[in-house]
Amino acid sequence: MSIFKDVDKIESWKYILATEIPFLKLKKGTIINDYIKISLKKNGVFIVPVFQNKASEVSVIDKKIIEKSYAVIKEKFQKLQIDSKINAEIIDEISQGISDSIDKNFGDFLYLPLKKLKDFDEYTFTHSLNVGTIAALIAKSMNLPKKTLNKVVISGILHDVGKSKLNVDILNAPRKLTLEEFKHIKDHVIYGKNILLENNVTDKEIIDGVLYHHERYDGNGYQSGLINNEIPLFGKLIGIADIYDALTSRRTYKDIWNNYKVVSHIIQNSCKMFDPTIINYFLKIFGLYPPGTIVQLNDRRTGTVVASRKDNELQPLVQIGSTVIDLKEKGMFILNALEGDENFE
Repeated sequence: MSIFKDVDKIESWKYILATEIPFLKLKKGTIINDYIKISLKKNGVFIVPVFQNKASEVSVIDKKIIEKSYAVIKEKFQKLQIDSKINAEIIDEISQGISDSIDKNFGDFLYLPLKKLKDFDEYTFTHSLNVGTIAALIAKSMNLPKKTLNKVVISGILHDVGKSKLNVDILNAPRKLTLEEFKHIKDHVIYGKNILLENNVTDKEIIDGVLYHHERYDGNGYQSGLINNEIPLFGKLIGIADIYDALTSRRTYKDIWNNYKVVSHIIQNSCKMFDPTIINYFLKIFGLYPPGTIVQLNDRRTGTVVASRKDNELQPLVQIGSTVIDLKEKGMFILNALEGDENFE
């Protein structure tokens, strides 16, 4: 049974919308995050019927860790804009907390409540936190050692520090960039490497993630035009995490893509943008129907994917109303993913 909740009192990712809101293009089954809360209030919707999201008990990272990490990253990155100084000890402490949580909670069912921006100015902070977390989760699925997980988180958090040296007007321009402006943007990976070295962050793998996350499997990335196995592992991990989070986030120059559309995009770019081996590990975590995807089951009922099943891309946990269905246990399958209305205002 649904309950009515004050939007201000809804904890992000812990509730699912129990009705459609057509004028906002929000479907029944939408998982409510910070951005949706802002959109609801902006449009005069202050109380909504919801179901509790049953996936919270299988979250691979604790909400308190997410919020604490976000607050510290925001503070440190704002300081970075002023003096280019990185507090490596603080970043390492944050990464330890995230990697410890992933290591502890990595089970048969996986749910990653990514933090999404409340406003455009917060994109840098939320994106950095999400990329480090996503990349570490992929690394965990590869059975990489705990020490490596920690370094992946650090590299992900710092992957875009070089953008602190860019012209903000160009960085957030709501239009197609000129060739000269795009060259300016591409330089952020070089700036990032230099900032790390200036702050005595010298670990090669951490720097690899910062310097090479825009290289592409077919050689059409930047800055070095590396191809296939020339791209270091950290560059590949941060690269796919960067794309996933960027496309599922709203920016001044682009709308949100739903999670299913982004996963489809990543699969379609196997052997083009991304290493197919890394994609396979990515899918072991997110599945073909990542949490948040609204789907139709083979019995024609509609529900929301609330957690993926490790190593089973096709049979996640699906919540219908307040009931959670284990598709593998029930011998059920997904007929199709319903196109999400990700471009709501």
